[in-house]
Amino acid sequence: MDITQLRPVDLRLEQNKPSLIAVSPTVSIQTALTLMNTHHFTSIPIFSHDCAKVVSIVNLFDILLYLVGDLTTVRLENFRLDDPVENVLGLDADQESYRIHKTDQHDKLLDTLRVFACGGHRSLVVDETDETKHPWMLSQTDIIRHIVHHPDCINTLVNINATIQDLGFVNENKRLTTVQGNQKSALYTYRLMAKEKLSGVPILDDQQHFTGDLCLEDLPGANLEMVDLLNLPSVDYLKKLSRHKSATAKRDTSLKDIIDIMVKYDTHRVWILDGKNVVGVITMSDIMGRLCSQHKPTLF
Repeated sequence: MDITQLRPVDLRLEQNKPSLIAVSPTVSIQTALTLMNTHHFTSIPIFSHDCAKVVSIVNLFDILLYLVGDLTTVRLENFRLDDPVENVLGLDADQESYRIHKTDQHDKLLDTLRVFACGGHRSLVVDETDETKHPWMLSQTDIIRHIVHHPDCINTLVNINATIQDLGFVNENKRLTTVQGNQKSALYTYRLMAKEKLSGVPILDDQQHFTGDLCLEDLPGANLEMVDLLNLPSVDYLKKLSRHKSATAKRDTSLKDIIDIMVKYDTHRVWILDGKNVVGVITMSDIMGRLCSQHKPTLF
């Protein structure tokens, strides 16, 4: 059975998932950050005002951009940490900090994969038939790891052994957002990512060569002790704070190897290089989109 027809319960992840921790919308941003720091979370669900049901989710990126606001120089003492965390929530349905997507434990994964294909990173798995069962988070990474262990689940959807070039993942006509690492600060780069709705941007040197990438994984921790580094040029910020090695591949890399690289490097994206020049990127969302492409949306 292909992965779009599997259900969350078929993935057998529930028992290995940590208990869901969420906060009231009225707690302070500082309280939410402290909780995130204690549990090493990069996002935290938010309850409804009227009941104990999770309705939203906010991530560290959303919080950081809210705190920074229009500041040109980042200083921790200027942050509005006493503001309620609900103030961070936007009204843009494309942003993660909105209504959280929910997947029933017994529903097919197709609709959830479509959400992931559009950039969603997590879905709250619930059991509508049994409210005593605790909800848990299903992520893009969970899907990718399942494919690694069960490659047959996508055999009818895509040729996993074909190259990314042959599969059409490398499109040089598609505009790639890049940043000159010596000229633009990390703060500028993160604001650009928010504007373009990106989770990672390649950093180039003066010769336009790829030197690495700045991504959401490189955000200062939830305790914000390194937040002043956002004032540095992007290339210097990466040297001081980056906790990951950029994942790269060539055009003739197979999709199977791309997926393996994502798991090995624990990353959501692999940059495609021609020599030292970046010509494209493959994200988990791109792969989810391909898996859904054979199932056309219906009105019913």
